Amino acid sequence: MALPLDLHLLQLYMVAVCVLVLAPGPDSLLVLTRSIADGRQAGVVATVGICVGNTVHSLLAAAGISALIAASASLFDLLRYAGGAYLAWIGLRSLWSVWTSRGAEPAVVVEAPAPAPAARVFVQALLTNLLNPKIILFQLAFVPQFIAPHLGHVALQTFILGNIISVLGGAYLVGIAALSAGAARRVLSSPRVRTVMDGIAGVLFLGFAVRLLLTDRKFA
Repeated sequence: MALPLDLHLLQLYMVAVCVLVLAPGPDSLLVLTRSIADGRQAGVVATVGICVGNTVHSLLAAAGISALIAASASLFDLLRYAGGAYLAWIGLRSLWSVWTSRGAEPAVVVEAPAPAPAARVFVQALLTNLLNPKIILFQLAFVPQFIAPHLGHVALQTFILGNIISVLGGAYLVGIAALSAGAARRVLSSPRVRTVMDGIAGVLFLGFAVRLLLTDRKFA
């Protein structure tokens, strides 16, 4: 059975998504920091967690649940506050690691910390994505522009288009993981540079948290 998608709209959608996935956000920042800290495998695991989150968002949008969340001030605010608090927690943890490393003796060789467990990285990435209500608004405002109602199966179209974001975004994030975990990791993993990177990541995560908390429910 042929997919119920308009070919012309699909081409436009693919171009738009390719541009949108390049925009920096908490997902790409998380993959970058995990890859530098724990290696390429951690970056790939984080990417899988984010893609699973995007797939869940697509399923919720197709089922109409995302619209209910966006229409409910209390539900939307609950998700917004939870997402903002989680991003802020990640940022504060990074800044705390910078603070605690201030008194370290530079002459002492400190053994590199063990990589974070894959399950922890996956859950962190999944929650970072699922607790972001901006993705719900995106699914409700952007994706419907490329749906062809005359072809029917609107829910299926919504789900397929949403998962195209997962595939293209996942490919981009795997690229980030590969680049940041290669030669760049050897440079960026020195104690001094690692401290600077943790500080920058902490500030950026706090910035994303503030931006998320300021998100309103306008999607039309």
